[in-house]
Amino acid sequence: MEHYKLVDIAILDPRRLVPGLAAISFYAFHLLHWIKLRKLENILWACHIGCLLIGISWLAAWPLGNAIGLLWLLPGIVLWLLYLAGGGSFTWSSLLIHIGGTFLGVWNARIFGFPAGAWWKAGIGYALLIFLSRHVSRTSENVNFSRKVWQGWENRFPSYRRYVAGLVLGAFALFLVLEQLLRRFLPSAN
Repeated sequence: MEHYKLVDIAILDPRRLVPGLAAISFYAFHLLHWIKLRKLENILWACHIGCLLIGISWLAAWPLGNAIGLLWLLPGIVLWLLYLAGGGSFTWSSLLIHIGGTFLGVWNARIFGFPAGAWWKAGIGYALLIFLSRHVSRTSENVNFSRKVWQGWENRFPSYRRYVAGLVLGAFALFLVLEQLLRRFLPSAN
């Protein structure tokens, strides 16, 4: 395994350039989909931003950015599958984001490693995404569950504040568990 530094971005190695541009292209393709539907705020879903982070991380040899992107993408796959199972529409760009982005994130972590402590940084980042989404997202889109309780969970969370608190705390716990699992199978980042 070669040692990379963040400043290596100036020397774009094709072994990093191709997967990095692929992940960024997945994000761009999905961005065009949402522009076409005039629902641009949907590009702020954590899993979508996670794919973009993975692309940037390939280019910059940035293990932490990749780890955060991967931690956001893995739960995003489950939520995306639930969305599809509930009658949501399938798009190829979403498949590229969720499956392609995850593949590229795992591949990146196998090369650059997975840093300890990424879980809490992913949690803070997700909380910030909820805050941002709340200010730019329409209630009908409910990006990152920032505007209302997820449909079907209203009886469990009659208060939106409790829901958001549970969402953020749950995300921190999930990211911690995922990090522990991933670090068993992936090398550590220096």
